[in-house]
Amino acid sequence: MKSFIALLMMFPIIVWAENEQEVLRLEKALMRVQQEAQAVHQQFLMIQELRRNEIQGSPLADLPGATVQSTPIPKYEEMMQRQQEKKDRVEQLTTDLDRLYLQFNELNDERQSLMEQIKRLEQQPEE
Repeated sequence: MKSFIALLMMFPIIVWAENEQEVLRLEKALMRVQQEAQAVHQQFLMIQELRRNEIQGSPLADLPGATVQSTPIPKYEEMMQRQQEKKDRVEQLTTDLDRLYLQFNELNDERQSLMEQIKRLEQQPEE
């Protein structure tokens, strides 16, 4: 009978230790997700700036070696090809931004889930 009572007294300690290990595992996963989200956010900002520069770029930037004083008149086909290439770059950057935005939101959802699991486990010993 005494061993049964001793076992019952140790049960909360065993549960607490298991919860503590699970919390540590979840916190490690949370740190990984937060670091990954930070990297995705930085990529997003860089691509956003590249896209902004591409859109706001001056028409002279499309002409290799052109200066304001001596701007050669480009051939129509070359000018149309450069415009199409610029449009393609902007579309690719926009696609990359959309992909990174979705990835960041998925990581944020995962982070939120991990935080809720940690909170539940930390509240269990008190109950």
